[in-house]
Amino acid sequence: MSFKTEICLFLLILFLPLVFAAAAETEPEAYFSFEGHLEDEMSNYTPGQIIGEFLGPEPGRVTEETGLDYGSISFTEGRDDGQAAVFDGSSGLLLPGDLITDHSYSVALWVYPKELTSFTTTFFGAAAVDEWVSVVPQGPIGGETMVWSGEDWYDAHTGFTIPQEQWSHIAFTVNKGTIKVYINGQSYYYGTGFPDIFSDQEGVFALGVNWWDPAFVGYIDDLKIYDSTLNAFDIMHLAEGAPEIKVEESPFTEVSVHDPMITEDDGTYYIFGSHLASAKSDDLIKWTQLSRDWQEGNPLIPGLRDEIREAMNWPDPPAESTWAKSVVKIEDEYHMYFSTSTWGAVRSAIALATADDIEGPYEYEGFVVRSYDPGEENEAGVPHDPDIHPNAIDPHVFFDSEGQLWMIYGSYAGGIYILKMDPETGLPLPDQGYGTKVSGGHHAAMEGPYIQYNPETDYYYYMVSFGSLGPNDGYNIRIARSRDPEGPFYDPAGQSMLEAEGPGGWQAIEEYGGKLIGNFEFRESGLAYVSPGHNSAYYDEQTKKMYVIFHTRFPGLGQAHNVRVHQMLINEREWPVIMPHRYAGEEVGAYSEEEIQGTYQYINHGQEITADIKTSENIELQEEGLISGAYEGSWEMTGDYTAEIIIQDETYYGVFLKQWDDGLKEEVMTFSALSEEGIAIWGSQIK
Repeated sequence: MSFKTEICLFLLILFLPLVFAAAAETEPEAYFSFEGHLEDEMSNYTPGQIIGEFLGPEPGRVTEETGLDYGSISFTEGRDDGQAAVFDGSSGLLLPGDLITDHSYSVALWVYPKELTSFTTTFFGAAAVDEWVSVVPQGPIGGETMVWSGEDWYDAHTGFTIPQEQWSHIAFTVNKGTIKVYINGQSYYYGTGFPDIFSDQEGVFALGVNWWDPAFVGYIDDLKIYDSTLNAFDIMHLAEGAPEIKVEESPFTEVSVHDPMITEDDGTYYIFGSHLASAKSDDLIKWTQLSRDWQEGNPLIPGLRDEIREAMNWPDPPAESTWAKSVVKIEDEYHMYFSTSTWGAVRSAIALATADDIEGPYEYEGFVVRSYDPGEENEAGVPHDPDIHPNAIDPHVFFDSEGQLWMIYGSYAGGIYILKMDPETGLPLPDQGYGTKVSGGHHAAMEGPYIQYNPETDYYYYMVSFGSLGPNDGYNIRIARSRDPEGPFYDPAGQSMLEAEGPGGWQAIEEYGGKLIGNFEFRESGLAYVSPGHNSAYYDEQTKKMYVIFHTRFPGLGQAHNVRVHQMLINEREWPVIMPHRYAGEEVGAYSEEEIQGTYQYINHGQEITADIKTSENIELQEEGLISGAYEGSWEMTGDYTAEIIIQDETYYGVFLKQWDDGLKEEVMTFSALSEEGIAIWGSQIK
């Protein structure tokens, strides 16, 4: 060992205890030790008050029923020879109302879950029914322990779930939007854009309860709240003595981008969506959130309303945010086409902003196309009729195989249209009006159009979402195809998508377009999607892989949503089908019949637009090509991985692929197939 090394080690040994001592001296604003009482050891706040199993009689209201007549908090042996508060699942603790008052703070506590139930909170703070922060041992993202916020659904997830019946230390720090989450002294999440909930509003705070979910069952000890941002040494000191956590790393990371539109730039994949959310990935598996929803300082358009005021003021009534957007590189400049509208409005706009860097900032350029209120003179030079003229939102801008630029767009109203664009300016070529109609009209429930060319089949695949985007609205993805990017497009049954129009409600269009995915649940895997839709797609010319990218909601989580990427394979009828599980890097192979045989969770997506969740039933693919179980039929391999599957006398043309099942945490065989009527079926094997 050199003299220099010895000196460095000596200094490290000398000063490291001082660093930790400094961390230990950081005093909390409030400290609830639960040493047989509910008082603040710092004497800055009033004691906590015992309440029942909910924070109030209804969301947004705080209970006035406090004390032992309404709940029970007892004490038990805690950590370090002290005591801890016992939460029995029927009671919570109402904390003082001004514990956090700005956008820089830290919260730390020890938790010992006796039970783990989804969404149950330990520490909860709220300024309004939709503006809150919650520390949840088992959250909405894969059951992970996380800090969850109801302001634009911020998910600060850790990648794992803390153990049951074991002490764990949870801490998080917020510094003007930058959030860090620590478990047992180790950092497991870093993000930006965390909402400012408490600066301008008085908060309500509680332990073990919120307004909606089951109350916490377990112990809580040493809750400390700071009016500053602790550093890593502070957190390590607070978590001293915590056991090491061995984490089985998930192949995925979660991001939240509504209406995710993908583009690739220099080997990196980007998705841009509504409300100026964006994310990027090097592999389509692990994602990094770049920007979150509508907020000042968003890196895409930092000025927000001032920068794009003209576009925001066009809708009637004026827009409160930007909606779906499409980014494409033209020459050396990035063009962002974005929507401005208001829910239910037909006077909307698609506008353009440009940047030298794909990650922004983007500068406003002006309108691309506008729709109008009924009777106003429109882009076509005639009185606007929302039954036949499009609602100018949801753009997808793309180059075809010959280098021609196009923009397909539209939502409900007069349908989906496509415009030929100038590949140099990125603006519509003159004298087109609204362009060529692709599908819809008379307010048929379709939106979010996307066109993906596949050079292997030489088809342009038109994908569009039917239904509506809410958790109870049955969003689903449909497909049709054409040799021409302008259409006409035909579905698997040979029907022209121009025939898919209203009036007549959802039922008028249900039979059109191959339904690739809707609401579903794999029961054994514990995986389910609600209203998956507004997709984009990507074809990798090097790997020959094709992907679909969409947002989805989840059962019981309301409007919370995350991005999903699934691989698509081409069946023997040259139709893309969506594989059942999210993409984890899998490669298609040549499979033996022995690998195919087994019990599968089976989903039939049907044709209807429905909020009902298709729940899996088990079937068995037997040797000699027989199918038994919930349904009977037959199966036959027609290639290395392609197959024909017959169930209830209906023939489906499909593919097999080994995929990672993130519910069962193992690789399983799957299949996806599509009938000539446009009905998709899925299977996921149970080992």
